[in-house]
Amino acid sequence: MSKIYEALQNVHREKKDRGEAERSAPVPFAPFEPAGLGLEDEMLSLYKVIETLLPHHKSKIVQFISASEGEGSSTICREFAKVVADLIGHSVLLLDADRLNHSQDRFFDIQSGRDWVDALRNGRDIEGSWQRAGQSKLYVSGCSNSSVSTPEIFNSSFERMCEKLRTRFDLVLIDTAPLAHSPDGLAIASKVDGVVLVVEAEKSRWQTVRRMRDSIFRVEGNILGVVLNKRRFYIPQSIYRRL
Repeated sequence: MSKIYEALQNVHREKKDRGEAERSAPVPFAPFEPAGLGLEDEMLSLYKVIETLLPHHKSKIVQFISASEGEGSSTICREFAKVVADLIGHSVLLLDADRLNHSQDRFFDIQSGRDWVDALRNGRDIEGSWQRAGQSKLYVSGCSNSSVSTPEIFNSSFERMCEKLRTRFDLVLIDTAPLAHSPDGLAIASKVDGVVLVVEAEKSRWQTVRRMRDSIFRVEGNILGVVLNKRRFYIPQSIYRRL
C-alpha cells in the first residue's frame, strides 16, 4: 500500500479525533515516490486519496502549497495534473496562482493574455483565461507577474470564479506561492475543497511545516495531508519493496 495513502489517511483520522483541541503536534509526513513505486503510481495513489477524502465533491478544487521556495510544490502539482488528465481522463484545469514566480505558464508556454487574475480584475469572461495543453484534457491558466497584492483573491470574485470552474472541469488544481513568500496561499486555502502540503525531505524543519499547517487551520483550510518530496533512500530498493 502506498505510504502517501497511509500518511494522508492518518491525517484525516487525526482531524476527526482532534476536534477543536489545540493543534500542537508535528505534522505527519508522507513520502513522495517511495522505492518500488514510480511517479505515475504515486500520483494515481494521491488521486485515490483525494477521492476518498472528498467523496461528496463531484468537481474538486485542490490547492498545493509549500512553506518555502524550492520544495517542489509546483512540480508535484503539475505532474499530478498531467496524470489525472492523461491516465484517468478527467478534465483538469491547472491554475497558476504564484504571481511572483509563475512557472506553470512558462512550462506549458502559455500565450500572453491567458491570465485568470487579469480576467477577474478587468471583468472579462474566465473562459478566455486558459489554454489547452496539446491534445490532452489538461488546461492551464497563467498568472500575472506582479509584486502587487491581488485583492481579487480575497473577495467574492474568486469564489464566483471557482463555482463557474466546477461546472467546466472535473478537477481544478491551484499552484500557490510558498507561504514564506506570499499570503495569497492562505487567502485561497479557505476557499478550496482541500489543501495538499508539499515538504522537502531532509531540509524543511518540522517547526516551519507546523507553522504552515497551523496558519492554514486558522483560516479554516481543509488540509488533506502532506507529501514528502525529494526523499533519498539509503538502503537498496529491493529491501524497500518488501516493506
